[in-house]
Amino acid sequence: MVCHLLYELHENPFGKSWQEWAASWCRWMLSIPKKKNPSFDRTGKYCSINQDNHKVWFLTGTFGNVGPIKRKCIIPSGKAIFFPVLVKEDSLAEDSDIKSEADLIKRCEQATDRLINIEASIDNQRMDHLENYRVRSKVFDLIFPKENVYNVRPGLTRSVCDGYWLFIKPLQAGIHSIFFKGETSLEEPYTINQLKGNAIHSPIWKNMDKNSTFKLEVSYNLTITK
Repeated sequence: MVCHLLYELHENPFGKSWQEWAASWCRWMLSIPKKKNPSFDRTGKYCSINQDNHKVWFLTGTFGNVGPIKRKCIIPSGKAIFFPVLVKEDSLAEDSDIKSEADLIKRCEQATDRLINIEASIDNQRMDHLENYRVRSKVFDLIFPKENVYNVRPGLTRSVCDGYWLFIKPLQAGIHSIFFKGETSLEEPYTINQLKGNAIHSPIWKNMDKNSTFKLEVSYNLTITK
């Protein structure tokens, strides 16, 4: 691992814990309607949507893909980069059978526990021991917009996320690459039915039927401006 590129879990970048940054990332990603949500984007054209934090730029994976997704993104210099290599988010709006926050946390943790593999590299330098970068947020308020990615009722709900994250220190101006992939086992019927019930996960349906796993693979070609 090239440690000088990354913030460590004991650090609080820009005055916030990793748990708080994880919640902020979820609010950002899920606040963007499906039509322009960067997690659907195959090229990177929506990379800059709602990037209003002065210190941190968010990147995102996908809702599942088997073939690699390649994106291009322009990022202003001086910004750190935060994203999940693999993350599970649950909310009371999505998981209609759950009534308590404790059960919400439990479901999210159990799904994240089923990790099979995660990989990541920055400028072709492999990041090792990614399992040490697991972070679960506290339960937080989340507002789903109209035409949201999960087709749930718009409005306020309670959410939690658990996953494996990278927090990259500001990169020098120029061209950089980020690659990450992950896979988790799908065991419980509720999660499988949930993924099968929403077309956003259709790129991995065949893989789910064959291997009972969730997969993603994403690479970014980044231009850091001066």
